[in-house]
Amino acid sequence: MNRIEQKFLRFVDENKLIKKHDKILVALSGGADSVFLLHLLHKYKKRFKIELGTIHLNHMIRGKAANEDEEFCRKLSLNLNVQFFSVKRHVKLFAKKNKLSLEEAGRIIRYVEFEKALKKLNYNKIATAHNSSDNSETVLLNLIKGTGLKGISGIPVIRGNIIRPILNFSKHEIVKYLEEKGIKYRTDESNFSEDFERNFLRQNLIPLIKTKLNPDFEKSILNSSEIFRNISSFMDKKMLEELNSVAEFKKGQLLVSVNKFESIDQEIKSYLLKLAIENKFSVQLSFADYKNIISLAKKESGKKVNLSNSLNALRERDSIIIFKEEKSEEFKPLVVAEDHSVNVDGKTISIKKKENLPVKFSGNRFTEYISADKLSCKYVLRRWQDGDKFFPLGLKGSKKVSDFLNEQKISLLKRKEQLVLTNRGQIVWVIGLRLDERFKINNKTQKVVELCLKSNKMN
Repeated sequence: MNRIEQKFLRFVDENKLIKKHDKILVALSGGADSVFLLHLLHKYKKRFKIELGTIHLNHMIRGKAANEDEEFCRKLSLNLNVQFFSVKRHVKLFAKKNKLSLEEAGRIIRYVEFEKALKKLNYNKIATAHNSSDNSETVLLNLIKGTGLKGISGIPVIRGNIIRPILNFSKHEIVKYLEEKGIKYRTDESNFSEDFERNFLRQNLIPLIKTKLNPDFEKSILNSSEIFRNISSFMDKKMLEELNSVAEFKKGQLLVSVNKFESIDQEIKSYLLKLAIENKFSVQLSFADYKNIISLAKKESGKKVNLSNSLNALRERDSIIIFKEEKSEEFKPLVVAEDHSVNVDGKTISIKKKENLPVKFSGNRFTEYISADKLSCKYVLRRWQDGDKFFPLGLKGSKKVSDFLNEQKISLLKRKEQLVLTNRGQIVWVIGLRLDERFKINNKTQKVVELCLKSNKMN
């Protein structure tokens, strides 16, 4: 057993990457890294007491060369008596459709296909061939782009059911081992193109760093990224505890309590928001976005900022609401006749003529009774508009609907969805909230109409 193999076994054991009877699917591209990984796992599969399979993703980017890669992987697996699986996916098309770089599109598709394969083929782990050189590139890219502590934590050794058993090896060590053993592998010529960010680092920046500053750069970065990862993990646990007392996630919105948010240390506000938003919306925002969110805590209710990735932040009375912008279709007014109903926004609104009043009123604001003596049998259902006024039941005089909604502490996001029921141009009911005083039941009422709002989930 040579030094490289000892290093491999020690790394796997120290990080507890493999358990007895694991069924491991190796992501096999045909390149040096994945061939090296497959070779070592296959050589010591009896020691580990594992079952191996390989999966190859044909990105359909390099035409004939891509098909040759697939065939190479098939033959290699066959020679090692390892079960082989392959998948073809048009990465360029996916990248164009979703406005992604080829690298990002390829990464997304790979992990989606890996998860599918695990379930379909009954394997419990995926082994990918990321090495310390890949880790260095990741850390540098994230540092340059300003992705924060998690970004410079690099590539984790374990993430869910994904393991990376050769993360402690440099590209140089991998290639040297394969050449000494006479093990063949494929070379992807796109690795030498400077069109890709990683390849620019690989071909230009990292060699300079190793020559001029630190020949053991990759090892140093690997060690540092492990420290950052441990700090990040510790911070996340502490921040999640803090987060639960400051914010809550309801109906697709993140609600941050302004008072509680203002009471925490200034130094961790951005980190707390970053953790919450990445967890709840699965997107990354810029440093400027977080500054804008923090600034809302000092501003008056109604202020709104547009963020990256279609997110918005809105200052309400006691909270900051972070939500994803969704285009809502224009609501067209609906005519509803007596003894008919209509479905709107997942609710049913009905209008029924009643012969007799109920013996006892329930006080339920979702069921109201009005005097319809002076009303037509056709009502109009619409969104409230600026300038709308009505006479709230129980109050003297008229009031703007906007002021009424504000007094009722209806959030700015919900206000725009508020419906009103009108008849002959007059608001009869601010639906679910208040009747108009002019249409209340009295001892002279001859025609009674029941207005009802029901959630369809209750039906």
